[in-house]
Amino acid sequence: MGVIHASHTTEAMTLLEPYLPPSAPADDPNAEHPTVSATGGYAEGGSLYALGLIHGSHAGSSTEKRLEASTFLRKHLRNSHANEVISHGAALGVGLTSFGSADLEVVGELKELLYTDSAVAGEAASYAMGMVLVGSGAGNASSSAGEELAELVAELRNYSRETHHEKIIRGIAMCLALVNYGQEENADATIEEMRGDRDPIIRYGAMYGLALAYCGTGSNKAIRILLHTAVSDVSDDVRMAAVIGLAFVLHKTPERVPDLVRLLLESFNPHVRYASCMAVGIAMAGTGDSDSVALLEPMLTDMTDYVRQGALLGTAMIYMQQSDTCNNRKIKIFREKLANLVGDKHQTTLTKMGAILSTGLLDAGGRNCVISLGSRNGFTKMTSAAGLVLWLQHWHWYPLMHMFSLAVTPTCTIGLNKDFKYPKKFEVQCNSKPSVFAYPKKLEEKKEEKKKRVETVALSTTAKSKARLARKKAKEDAESGGDSAESAMDVDKKEEECESKKEEGKEEEKAEGMDIDGEGAKEDKPKKKREPEPTSFRISNPSRITKAQAEVCAFDLDQRYRPIRHAEKPYGVIMLTDSTPGEEEDLGAVKTPAAEEEADPPEPFEWTPPGHPDHPDTKVDEKESGKGEGDEKPAADSTAAN
Repeated sequence: MGVIHASHTTEAMTLLEPYLPPSAPADDPNAEHPTVSATGGYAEGGSLYALGLIHGSHAGSSTEKRLEASTFLRKHLRNSHANEVISHGAALGVGLTSFGSADLEVVGELKELLYTDSAVAGEAASYAMGMVLVGSGAGNASSSAGEELAELVAELRNYSRETHHEKIIRGIAMCLALVNYGQEENADATIEEMRGDRDPIIRYGAMYGLALAYCGTGSNKAIRILLHTAVSDVSDDVRMAAVIGLAFVLHKTPERVPDLVRLLLESFNPHVRYASCMAVGIAMAGTGDSDSVALLEPMLTDMTDYVRQGALLGTAMIYMQQSDTCNNRKIKIFREKLANLVGDKHQTTLTKMGAILSTGLLDAGGRNCVISLGSRNGFTKMTSAAGLVLWLQHWHWYPLMHMFSLAVTPTCTIGLNKDFKYPKKFEVQCNSKPSVFAYPKKLEEKKEEKKKRVETVALSTTAKSKARLARKKAKEDAESGGDSAESAMDVDKKEEECESKKEEGKEEEKAEGMDIDGEGAKEDKPKKKREPEPTSFRISNPSRITKAQAEVCAFDLDQRYRPIRHAEKPYGVIMLTDSTPGEEEDLGAVKTPAAEEEADPPEPFEWTPPGHPDHPDTKVDEKESGKGEGDEKPAADSTAAN
């Protein structure tokens, strides 16, 4: 719900009210907070996390609303230490609503939760501190962050050596990685110290720290360290993080990534193969590059299930926002493969999970969003980079799967006038066939064909045997003194009638055949000529224009509304000037997410885990086993008879 309603901040509290944990009345400051139970709380914790996801998107969330949500979440964070499920949801929500604020007070409250030494809540608190301090460079020698933040980072390093929970250690390692986002050389000392640590989880964080510190720089030093670690470290997780880090460092020159990881895709280590698939997918996301797809194709049939998962996710990222004509229509085959994998009960859980996630990635945001680490003007986006790194941690912790919503960017083109309204008569010229950048066709439900009853065919041998039995019966009647002559005559008449009907049927068939050969040939309808597809078309305002499509689009400077900067590509928000301001305008206003109409909620349903008696797969297996038992019994009887 948090991902679906991202940026719908006005209705957020009303939407989540049935699931939110009880809290003290807002109008009574002296009222005590209701006591939190130590058990349960999954819906309550999830709703707090969802509230953070709704406000975590910077696109449509105002500072006032974010502050209000952050205050609400912090109140629950302070009072939910007894229940790690609720406190972990509150911690992630606080991290998202205070993203990049470097608020010392918020960090202090998260540190209190961390020191409870609860594995789940401590990991969430660590990730949340990383989100609050992202890009601050706290703890580095030449950092502009205050001494208090530097001391706090030093405390985190010490605590990672003291605690025995791997979850907390991983959370702290990723927190340090997020802190060093965009720091480049300033982060070298911290990263070098983490790289030399004996704990592989800290070294794992060092690889992501290096990737974020040099994100988009293309630094040869960072690439050299990542490649060296990818082939030399003793920990599989560290090697995996090093390979994925290449995609972040080289996101401005993505075509270099497939060449770098080409040999790593043939590695004996399945973790390295998985990471190579993900690196290619992240780097080439939304391009539809046929060479990259061909590179990942052999991995779709790999022996290891999570490598197949990585290949599915990587291919889906490459195919994001691509039409059905992409890559010689191979995208259609890939979609069919995903549908078959999801329904195949013989596939492993990880492969099925990869197919389900890939189906979502292909159609992310209604096919209007794409993974993009860079802005329109070439700057690296901190929210996208941090969101993508956090999403990749779903390998260890599934709740972070929803962080993918921070990594995607809408690919829209909208022209606005001086009043920030869009003129409906403004258009963009696209010098390409419409099918190249068209939306894929919607899925159609298969209509069940009603089975027609077929008349049984009477064989000639059957008719003869019936006639023979009739004659025999007639003779028996004659011997018994009945009307023998009349019955014999009746049998002969029936035989004659059958023969005459057969002859008539043959003559009719011949006549019909003659009609088909003669008259039917004249009545053949002329085939409709397929009209050639236009080589260009015009795009209305506003509309979806992908990055690849923007390269073949141009502004029409002869129309009424013209862009202020006409030399740029028609992509993103375009400010327009009116050449005839006195004439009447046909304008449209951009609606805020809260003002948009929402889809109806799904019908109520009960979820059952695999293996449960009421699960659909279990029922199918029981039916099949029942059929098998029923089939075996006749076989046993037949052998006994023999």
